[in-house]
Amino acid sequence: MNDSRHLDESLNRLRSEIAALDLGDEEARRRLEKLVHDIEKTLANPQRADADGSLGDRLKASVLRFEASHPRLAAVMNEVTEQLVNMGI
Repeated sequence: MNDSRHLDESLNRLRSEIAALDLGDEEARRRLEKLVHDIEKTLANPQRADADGSLGDRLKASVLRFEASHPRLAAVMNEVTEQLVNMGI
């Protein structure tokens, strides 16, 4: 399976995990949805990816934030992060 297809599947799982969450905090849900949107925007135009690495930093921070309370979400986010790194994004 190629990297982009695997990443698409991971992003779909991430969207499902976000939708299924009972975060109790709509702001957290909006931040996660914006993060997915930013990933998709970066994938659509990788040449314009953040040179400062802020997307990767936000992904890593989100993984840490949800690791204890929502381990499946954190695992999928970590998978997406690794795939983006492997793709050079």
